[in-house]
Amino acid sequence: MSWLILALASAIFLGFYDLAKKKSVQGNAVRPVLFMCSAFYALLMLPVLFTGNCQSLPWQSHLFLAGKAMIVGGSWILTYNALAHLPLSIATTIRALAPVFTIFLAVTLMGERPFAMQWAGVAVCLCSYVALSLAGRKEMGHFFSNGWVICMVLGTMLAACSGAYDKFILQRMDFEPTTVQVWFSIYMLLWQFAVCAITWFPKRKTTTPFKFRWTFLLVAVLLTVADRCYFLAVSNPDALISLITVFRRSSVLIGFVAGLVLFKERKSPLKWTALFGIITGLCMIALGK
Repeated sequence: MSWLILALASAIFLGFYDLAKKKSVQGNAVRPVLFMCSAFYALLMLPVLFTGNCQSLPWQSHLFLAGKAMIVGGSWILTYNALAHLPLSIATTIRALAPVFTIFLAVTLMGERPFAMQWAGVAVCLCSYVALSLAGRKEMGHFFSNGWVICMVLGTMLAACSGAYDKFILQRMDFEPTTVQVWFSIYMLLWQFAVCAITWFPKRKTTTPFKFRWTFLLVAVLLTVADRCYFLAVSNPDALISLITVFRRSSVLIGFVAGLVLFKERKSPLKWTALFGIITGLCMIALGK
């Protein structure tokens, strides 16, 4: 199957994953939510481990997978917290800017050279970001001084780093996609358990209360399928991580529309302008090659 088709499939599941994630963190303690979602994710991966469908790895290789879990874990902590406080239509649109950061990493670290149309696409995305900031100011006050907006941007930058890291371990180190996903889920669970135990559990009675929701399981299922498609796409020797990230971030369409329709967020012409601009920029980036 084409790696671009896999990237698009990942985007669809990722879009619905964003909806389940928003429902999970809304009015809930974020850190235990992350731990529970990670626990369900790892639980879904355990049968693969126990049936011996993972390649055997030396302990040095496990350090690379633990490092991936720490990068993604940091991104999750930032973005989940931001998502709990930002309108979904704003948060998902910010996340759609991940390809801009990924292209920067691909150019500076991996020797990829975008074409003129791709650079133009980056410029369109950045201009759309300004439009989004103007739309968000009407809902949240000053956009760029909002701490949750900053968290979402930083989390998106970490996600871009994770994409570049995935290309390194899957293409250059020849890690098998299933093995990466299984051990990533386990190390992510350990990471989130440590964060929850150290930073949330001692203060749980004075912070936002934790409520168990079955959407945690839905988050894990959707992320498992989305990640499976994604890892298979990246492992293809011909795959370009910058293009995969572009296609994967088309998931913003699902989150944006759901934010307006399901979560009754404020409709704004500037929001639609920003979304259209970002999608246009992403298409220019994708088609530029």
